[in-house]
Amino acid sequence: MLKLLIVDDEIYVIRALMKSVDFADLGFDQVHQALGVKEAKEILEDDAIDLIICDIEMPGASGLELIEWVNDRYPETETIFLTGHAEFAYAQRAVQLGSFEYLLKPVRTEELIQTVNKAVEKIREKKDAAGMVETSKKYRSLWERQRAVVVERYWQNLLAGRLVPTEENLRDVNLPVDRHACILPILISIEQWHKEFSLRDEDTLEYALRNAAAELLLGDYAGDIIKDDNGILFALIYGMQDGLYDRSSVAGACRLFAEACSRYFYCTVSCYIGHAVPFHGLTEVYHRLIELEQENLSNPLSIQQLDQPAGQSAGQSAGRSRHPHAIPWQDWVTLFETGNKSELMKRLDQLFADMQETQADTESASALYHALIYMIYHVAHKNGLSVKEWSGLRDRSGELAAIRSIPQLKAWSERLLDTAFRYLASQRNESSLLIEKTKQYIKANLKDVTREKAADYIYLNSAYLSRVFKRETGQSIIDFIIGAKMDRAKILLTETNLRIVDICEEIGYENYSHFGQAFKKKVGISPLEYRKRFQKRST
Repeated sequence: MLKLLIVDDEIYVIRALMKSVDFADLGFDQVHQALGVKEAKEILEDDAIDLIICDIEMPGASGLELIEWVNDRYPETETIFLTGHAEFAYAQRAVQLGSFEYLLKPVRTEELIQTVNKAVEKIREKKDAAGMVETSKKYRSLWERQRAVVVERYWQNLLAGRLVPTEENLRDVNLPVDRHACILPILISIEQWHKEFSLRDEDTLEYALRNAAAELLLGDYAGDIIKDDNGILFALIYGMQDGLYDRSSVAGACRLFAEACSRYFYCTVSCYIGHAVPFHGLTEVYHRLIELEQENLSNPLSIQQLDQPAGQSAGQSAGRSRHPHAIPWQDWVTLFETGNKSELMKRLDQLFADMQETQADTESASALYHALIYMIYHVAHKNGLSVKEWSGLRDRSGELAAIRSIPQLKAWSERLLDTAFRYLASQRNESSLLIEKTKQYIKANLKDVTREKAADYIYLNSAYLSRVFKRETGQSIIDFIIGAKMDRAKILLTETNLRIVDICEEIGYENYSHFGQAFKKKVGISPLEYRKRFQKRST
């Protein structure tokens, strides 16, 4: 519904208009009246008026002066001028002020109704247009908010081997890069939080950290800051080509970013810089960066680069289709991850038979070779396992020999998978043992335990241990430490007469206030109330 303001210094004119015209029928749910410019301004300041029917000649300020004031403040308001003087100067000024119409008194009711109807039509057209603009802005804003999620999911699928990059799907996510461009990946590892934060606080700080990474690491380049399936942060810089950008400047940007994180975001960060490679070589560099981070045990503020350009063989065979989607990728991953060796080997045998029958070329052989390697990398890193010792994965020089013939590729594949299946089983057992060893260390060292000390104890990178611990147990290592402290506190509160302040010290809290807050958050009541409740039950 619309709002109308009638301005005239003669009250009988206003009454005549109100009596002769059914403004509600014309679409107005509110009709205001003003006997002068001052009163009109007060109404306009209090309410959003859509249309003004205004006299020109009034004592003091004129209607022309009023509308000039309105245009400065409320430009969407339409005006119909009424005047008893057919002076050209008035009409000229009314046109200059953009009035909708200029009518002479006494105005015929039919003429006024017709004019108001036209004004209403114009007002509604403008409102509809404004609504469309607002809707457009809303959806654009929604897309901008969702774009980061869409892009992140795209990269997660690509890095995990679930997606083949094409010009079409790159356009679908609006990435400013084509599938032949090079991407420089940088792994961002949050090694340590300097303060104890809640998960919500960590998420907030991580959001700020991602924005800082976008500003300092991407700089003037196009790119995105994303998380992979395992929660590892990566900066992906688009359009670079290895050897044609300044490596020292990239490392310098990483140092500035790491220092900013330490100074402003209460955390220690390491950066692992990959090599700019085409899409088909990105998965290999991605996995090598994860290994590089995993092998960095205790080197805070570390800025490291891969020792040699990964994918030199990829560059030499850039024209070949080497992507693992040449095989039924997801099925094979599932079989390998679940330890179903017999079924996977059966399917491999069938594939080799088909390749032999169709006389597959080296392109197909190379695709299978790399598919098997990527499958092992994918499953290993998904389960938090290292593949640095797995036979056939580190030495790329064996590719040419392996793909020389189908029988040779078959023999190589069988050796690789036999080793991989055995090592996967042993590593999983070892991973479970490491988690149990970590838990025991935490419980035995509650007074001064930290995530970093636990990681050092079992010779793992702390960020890597956090991911493995969360994957194995379903909770973060920090939550486990706090839970272990509270469990010990409950025992001491109920089975000893130790002062609460002494219990604080024994489990590693420096003051009662901090301990009390943590205990109440975990248990639901204060330490003192917990002790009293137990004592009541025992009497």
